[in-house]
Amino acid sequence: MKFSLYHRLSLSLFVVFVVIISVFFIWAEHLEQTTRYESEQHLHLSLAANLARDNPLLQEGAYDHQALKNLFHTLMVLGPAFEFYFVDANGVILTHSISPTLIKRDRIDLTPLIQLTQNKVSLPIYGDDPQHLDRKKIFSAAPVFNGSKLSGYLYVIVAGERYESAYNRLESARQAELSMVLLVGALLFLFIVMLGIFYYFTRPLRRLNCDIQQLKAVGFDKSQLNLAPWMPNSSNEVHQLGSAFEEMVNQINAQLSLLQQSDVQRRELLADISHDLRTPLSSLQGYLEMIAHKGEKLTTQEREKYINTVLKNTLQLKLLIDQIFELAHLEGGQVSLNFEAFNLAELLYDVVAKFTLAASEKNIEILVEPKCSYTQVHSDIAKLERVTSNLLENAIRHTGENGKIVFAIEEFDSNQCRLSITDNGTGIKAEELSYIFDTRYRASNAIQDKNKHTGLGLAITKKLLELLKSDIKVQSTLGAGSSFYFNLRRVKH
Repeated sequence: MKFSLYHRLSLSLFVVFVVIISVFFIWAEHLEQTTRYESEQHLHLSLAANLARDNPLLQEGAYDHQALKNLFHTLMVLGPAFEFYFVDANGVILTHSISPTLIKRDRIDLTPLIQLTQNKVSLPIYGDDPQHLDRKKIFSAAPVFNGSKLSGYLYVIVAGERYESAYNRLESARQAELSMVLLVGALLFLFIVMLGIFYYFTRPLRRLNCDIQQLKAVGFDKSQLNLAPWMPNSSNEVHQLGSAFEEMVNQINAQLSLLQQSDVQRRELLADISHDLRTPLSSLQGYLEMIAHKGEKLTTQEREKYINTVLKNTLQLKLLIDQIFELAHLEGGQVSLNFEAFNLAELLYDVVAKFTLAASEKNIEILVEPKCSYTQVHSDIAKLERVTSNLLENAIRHTGENGKIVFAIEEFDSNQCRLSITDNGTGIKAEELSYIFDTRYRASNAIQDKNKHTGLGLAITKKLLELLKSDIKVQSTLGAGSSFYFNLRRVKH
């Protein structure tokens, strides 16, 4: 059988309470006994002295065994609670009032007697019990002198064996009855108070457990539930746990939402890419089938034309596949970065040189401003080259004849600089700016040149800049051009 936290706490408190009650009961019993012994010893403190003073035998200091025995017997008849002993100056028991068969020791320690007669310690004082080897009893004692010589001590045990037996029987019955009443009452009170306290303190845990079970039942979809509110700044650990649970649920739902969104995007991307892959593949198949079917019937010019078309579609297919792999690699988060310091302007001139031929075909001028810059940046040079190449290629594609493209380096902070690439091309509609970095998105007013494009360049660019801890922004005016810009970390000279 499994116990809940509420039950375990209740059982633990019950055990602790029983232990405390037991300790308290034992302590109270000891205190009551000590108080009783102290009062009885104080009440009979002068008993032995009075007996010694009033009895002629003891007053004269004479020792007559039979006479004392008869005296002690008479005194026990009058006071059955007392036991009478006469011991010599060394503590040896000379005579007594009880049966010889009950005596377990032949001498007693005189130290307690001396302490009592001389008032050296506080009551109660315990002396040896001749009927036991290790038990102590309260007593009354008085020295007996023969002239000026100490003959011994009259040793009177106040609470004798018969008294203790009778008292213990009555006390046991009374204590048992009282203890039972107290125990039952205390347990009932504890049980009621315990249930209320534990119900109050475990209520947040039950509420949290209920939220967890309900959330599990709906597949961890928070939108289908109204979770209990928690106080994150509370000192209550349960509220702190509930607040952490709520944050975890929000994180899980955010991750699930991202996964669902990513899954939709992947499906759309797969559908679009499948179409783009099918187009060059179909063209390849068609031209290759034509070359294979007609064979020698084709003229040299026709064969060359078909082969060039096949080659063009092959290159387009290779570019698309390379970009797909690159995007998947970036989204997988398995890209290694190699940060180093380098001159930004030198990198831009290298990128411009790669696109000089493509720009010259449309008579587009590409500038780097300022022409001579000593700005040093700390970044991954290979990744940054890929970013600037994508942006420049995109700018050339969307800029018409006799256009202009400008790379600008702006040092606006001691720790950062801004790199922008601006063209005077077609521009982008304002309502489309928030979508241009999505995979497979192409602006509705993009220039349709003779080459097909995959539409993955800006998505790859954004992913690369995210790895470089930067965020790309865009400003564009339809018909006037666009400007893409992002920040880089500067290296202080």
